[in-house]
Amino acid sequence: MQRVTVRCEAMVGAQIRPAQDVELHLVDDSGRRVKRRYTIRDLRAGIGEMDLDVVLHGDWPGSTWGRTARPGDEVRFQGPRGKLELRPADWHLMVGDESALPAIAAIADAVAEPSIVVVEIPDPQEQQPVAATDVRWVHRGSHAPGTPDLLLPTVSALDLPGGKGAAYLLGETRSMVALRAVLEARGIAHEAIFVKGYWNVARPDRVSGRAPERPG
Repeated sequence: MQRVTVRCEAMVGAQIRPAQDVELHLVDDSGRRVKRRYTIRDLRAGIGEMDLDVVLHGDWPGSTWGRTARPGDEVRFQGPRGKLELRPADWHLMVGDESALPAIAAIADAVAEPSIVVVEIPDPQEQQPVAATDVRWVHRGSHAPGTPDLLLPTVSALDLPGGKGAAYLLGETRSMVALRAVLEARGIAHEAIFVKGYWNVARPDRVSGRAPERPG
Protein backbone atom coordinates (compact mmCIF):
# COMPACT_ATOMS: atom_id res chain seq x y z
CA MET A 1 0.00 0.00 0.00
CA GLN A 2 1.34 3.40 -1.01
CA ARG A 3 -0.08 6.65 0.36
CA VAL A 4 -0.18 9.53 -2.13
CA THR A 5 -1.09 13.02 -0.92
CA VAL A 6 -2.85 15.26 -3.44
CA ARG A 7 -3.37 18.98 -2.97
CA CYS A 8 -6.06 20.85 -4.90
CA GLU A 9 -7.46 24.36 -4.44
CA ALA A 10 -10.95 23.07 -5.31
CA MET A 11 -10.84 20.86 -2.20
CA VAL A 12 -10.25 23.76 0.20
CA GLY A 13 -13.25 23.85 2.53
CA ALA A 14 -14.75 20.69 1.01
CA GLN A 15 -16.94 18.46 3.15
CA ILE A 16 -17.01 14.72 2.55
CA ARG A 17 -18.73 11.66 3.98
CA PRO A 18 -16.72 8.64 5.17
CA ALA A 19 -15.50 6.38 2.34
CA GLN A 20 -16.18 8.82 -0.49
CA ASP A 21 -13.75 8.56 -3.38
CA VAL A 22 -12.28 10.46 -6.30
CA GLU A 23 -11.90 9.18 -9.84
CA LEU A 24 -8.41 9.74 -11.20
CA HIS A 25 -7.85 10.31 -14.92
CA LEU A 26 -4.71 8.36 -15.80
CA VAL A 27 -2.89 7.13 -18.90
CA ASP A 28 -1.71 3.53 -19.34
CA ASP A 29 1.49 2.33 -21.02
CA SER A 30 -0.13 2.44 -24.47
CA GLY A 31 -1.24 6.04 -24.04
CA ARG A 32 -4.88 5.08 -23.55
CA ARG A 33 -6.83 7.18 -21.07
CA VAL A 34 -8.17 5.22 -18.13
CA LYS A 35 -10.00 6.04 -14.90
CA ARG A 36 -9.38 4.61 -11.44
CA ARG A 37 -11.29 5.36 -8.24
CA TYR A 38 -9.63 5.72 -4.84
CA THR A 39 -11.14 6.32 -1.43
CA ILE A 40 -10.20 9.50 0.37
CA ARG A 41 -8.51 8.16 3.48
CA ASP A 42 -8.19 11.59 5.04
CA LEU A 43 -9.01 15.16 4.01
CA ARG A 44 -7.39 18.26 5.45
CA ALA A 45 -9.97 20.69 4.09
CA GLY A 46 -8.19 23.77 5.43
CA ILE A 47 -5.40 23.33 2.87
CA GLY A 48 -7.24 21.22 0.27
CA GLU A 49 -5.06 18.17 0.89
CA MET A 50 -6.25 14.56 0.69
CA ASP A 51 -4.57 11.21 1.24
CA LEU A 52 -5.17 8.36 -1.22
CA ASP A 53 -3.96 4.86 -0.34
CA VAL A 54 -3.10 2.83 -3.45
CA VAL A 55 -2.77 -0.95 -3.45
CA LEU A 56 0.38 -1.85 -5.40
CA HIS A 57 -0.21 -5.01 -7.43
CA GLY A 58 1.15 -5.74 -10.88
CA ASP A 59 1.58 -3.14 -13.60
CA TRP A 60 -1.97 -1.84 -13.80
CA PRO A 61 -2.37 1.92 -14.36
CA GLY A 62 -3.39 2.75 -10.78
CA SER A 63 -0.57 0.74 -9.25
CA THR A 64 1.95 2.30 -11.64
CA TRP A 65 0.70 5.77 -10.70
CA GLY A 66 0.97 4.97 -7.00
CA ARG A 67 4.56 3.77 -7.38
CA THR A 68 5.76 6.61 -9.60
CA ALA A 69 3.87 9.69 -8.32
CA ARG A 70 6.27 12.43 -7.23
CA PRO A 71 5.89 15.91 -5.66
CA GLY A 72 4.88 18.42 -8.33
CA ASP A 73 3.16 15.89 -10.62
CA GLU A 74 -0.23 16.92 -11.94
CA VAL A 75 -3.20 14.59 -11.60
CA ARG A 76 -6.73 15.20 -12.84
CA PHE A 77 -9.73 13.81 -10.99
CA GLN A 78 -13.49 13.97 -10.53
CA GLY A 79 -15.29 13.93 -7.22
CA PRO A 80 -15.59 13.44 -4.35
CA ARG A 81 -18.50 11.04 -4.72
CA GLY A 82 -19.95 7.89 -3.21
CA LYS A 83 -23.28 6.55 -1.96
CA LEU A 84 -22.28 5.14 1.41
CA GLU A 85 -24.11 6.65 4.36
CA LEU A 86 -23.64 5.60 7.95
CA ARG A 87 -26.58 3.57 9.23
CA PRO A 88 -28.05 4.42 12.66
CA ALA A 89 -27.06 1.51 14.90
CA ASP A 90 -25.94 0.43 18.36
CA TRP A 91 -22.78 -1.04 16.82
CA HIS A 92 -21.07 -1.28 13.44
CA LEU A 93 -19.32 -4.11 11.60
CA MET A 94 -16.89 -3.47 8.73
CA VAL A 95 -15.56 -6.34 6.60
CA GLY A 96 -13.38 -6.36 3.50
CA ASP A 97 -10.02 -7.00 1.89
CA GLU A 98 -7.00 -4.73 1.44
CA SER A 99 -8.69 -2.80 -1.38
CA ALA A 100 -11.24 -1.56 1.17
CA LEU A 101 -8.84 -0.80 4.01
CA PRO A 102 -8.85 3.01 3.44
CA ALA A 103 -12.66 3.06 3.42
CA ILE A 104 -12.96 0.80 6.45
CA ALA A 105 -10.50 2.91 8.41
CA ALA A 106 -12.39 6.10 7.44
CA ILE A 107 -15.71 4.61 8.58
CA ALA A 108 -14.14 3.45 11.86
CA ASP A 109 -12.91 7.01 12.43
CA ALA A 110 -16.41 8.40 11.88
CA VAL A 111 -18.63 6.15 14.03
CA ALA A 112 -19.10 6.90 17.72
CA GLU A 113 -20.64 3.53 18.62
CA PRO A 114 -18.66 0.31 19.26
CA SER A 115 -17.24 -1.13 16.05
CA ILE A 116 -15.83 -4.44 14.81
CA VAL A 117 -13.45 -4.60 11.86
CA VAL A 118 -12.43 -7.72 9.93
CA VAL A 119 -9.95 -7.27 7.07
CA GLU A 120 -8.28 -9.90 4.89
CA ILE A 121 -4.73 -8.89 3.93
CA PRO A 122 -1.76 -10.76 2.41
CA ASP A 123 0.40 -10.83 5.56
CA PRO A 124 1.02 -9.05 8.91
CA GLN A 125 3.18 -6.38 7.25
CA GLU A 126 0.03 -4.93 5.63
CA GLN A 127 -1.69 -4.18 8.97
CA GLN A 128 -2.50 -0.53 9.62
CA PRO A 129 -3.84 1.40 12.62
CA VAL A 130 -7.66 1.26 12.61
CA ALA A 131 -9.67 3.09 15.29
CA ALA A 132 -12.17 0.32 16.00
CA THR A 133 -13.21 -1.33 19.25
CA ASP A 134 -12.27 -4.79 17.94
CA VAL A 135 -9.96 -5.35 14.94
CA ARG A 136 -9.43 -8.80 13.39
CA TRP A 137 -6.75 -9.32 10.74
CA VAL A 138 -7.12 -12.35 8.47
CA HIS A 139 -3.76 -13.18 6.88
CA ARG A 140 -4.22 -14.70 3.44
CA GLY A 141 -0.71 -16.02 2.93
CA SER A 142 -0.61 -18.23 -0.17
CA HIS A 143 -4.39 -18.46 -0.43
CA ALA A 144 -5.82 -16.92 -3.61
CA PRO A 145 -7.29 -13.43 -3.14
CA GLY A 146 -10.90 -12.63 -3.96
CA THR A 147 -12.65 -15.63 -2.43
CA PRO A 148 -14.87 -15.71 0.68
CA ASP A 149 -13.04 -18.80 1.98
CA LEU A 150 -11.22 -17.01 4.80
CA LEU A 151 -13.62 -14.22 5.67
CA LEU A 152 -16.75 -16.39 5.85
CA PRO A 153 -15.65 -18.55 8.79
CA THR A 154 -14.17 -15.56 10.60
CA VAL A 155 -17.37 -13.53 10.31
CA SER A 156 -19.54 -16.54 11.13
CA ALA A 157 -17.63 -17.06 14.38
CA LEU A 158 -17.85 -13.44 15.57
CA ASP A 159 -19.52 -12.83 18.91
CA LEU A 160 -21.79 -10.01 17.78
CA PRO A 161 -23.11 -7.49 20.35
CA GLY A 162 -26.76 -7.20 21.22
CA GLY A 163 -28.96 -4.43 19.92
CA LYS A 164 -29.25 -3.10 16.38
CA GLY A 165 -26.20 -3.63 14.20
CA ALA A 166 -25.13 -2.13 10.88
CA ALA A 167 -22.63 -3.71 8.49
CA TYR A 168 -20.45 -2.38 5.67
CA LEU A 169 -19.06 -5.02 3.30
CA LEU A 170 -16.39 -3.69 0.95
CA GLY A 171 -14.09 -5.66 -1.35
CA GLU A 172 -14.30 -8.34 -4.04
CA THR A 173 -17.89 -8.25 -5.29
CA ARG A 174 -18.93 -11.91 -5.08
CA SER A 175 -17.25 -12.41 -1.72
CA MET A 176 -19.10 -9.46 -0.22
CA VAL A 177 -22.45 -10.74 -1.52
CA ALA A 178 -21.73 -14.10 0.12
CA LEU A 179 -20.97 -12.37 3.40
CA ARG A 180 -24.22 -10.46 3.25
CA ALA A 181 -26.20 -13.70 3.32
CA VAL A 182 -24.28 -14.83 6.40
CA LEU A 183 -24.99 -11.60 8.27
CA GLU A 184 -28.67 -11.60 7.35
CA ALA A 185 -28.89 -15.15 8.70
CA ARG A 186 -27.35 -13.86 11.92
CA GLY A 187 -30.07 -11.26 12.34
CA ILE A 188 -28.70 -8.06 10.77
CA ALA A 189 -31.47 -6.45 8.75
CA HIS A 190 -31.08 -6.38 4.96
CA GLU A 191 -31.42 -2.58 4.86
CA ALA A 192 -28.73 -2.23 7.55
CA ILE A 193 -26.08 -3.87 5.35
CA PHE A 194 -24.18 -1.80 2.78
CA VAL A 195 -22.35 -3.79 0.08
CA LYS A 196 -19.79 -2.27 -2.28
CA GLY A 197 -17.80 -4.26 -4.82
CA TYR A 198 -14.40 -2.67 -5.38
CA TRP A 199 -13.12 -5.32 -7.77
CA ASN A 200 -13.88 -8.71 -9.32
CA VAL A 201 -11.80 -11.85 -9.54
CA ALA A 202 -10.57 -12.23 -13.12
CA ARG A 203 -12.70 -14.77 -14.98
CA PRO A 204 -12.42 -15.88 -18.62
CA ASP A 205 -14.48 -13.73 -20.93
CA ARG A 206 -17.33 -15.78 -22.39
CA VAL A 207 -16.71 -14.47 -25.89
CA SER A 208 -12.97 -13.98 -26.26
CA GLY A 209 -11.61 -16.27 -23.56
CA ARG A 210 -9.53 -13.40 -22.18
CA ALA A 211 -9.48 -12.53 -18.52
CA PRO A 212 -10.80 -9.07 -17.61
CA GLU A 213 -8.41 -6.66 -15.97
CA ARG A 214 -8.48 -6.39 -12.21
CA PRO A 215 -8.93 -2.70 -11.35
CA GLY A 216 -5.82 -0.89 -10.20
